[in-house]
Amino acid sequence: MRIEDHKCQFCGKAAENFAFAAFVCDSVECIEKAKSERGGPGGHMKRRSPILPDNTDQ
Repeated sequence: MRIEDHKCQFCGKAAENFAFAAFVCDSVECIEKAKSERGGPGGHMKRRSPILPDNTDQ
């Protein structure tokens, strides 16, 4: 995968980075948009609901 072959998913400039599962340029705004869209570091894991034990016996 060559990052240079892609465009920024937010502004359309040439991509310089692959961050938060998005091709982005060097703009801080575009990187922040990618972070926000993804949910931040581990955002895809935070969306999962935990499995809690059933405490109906008490």
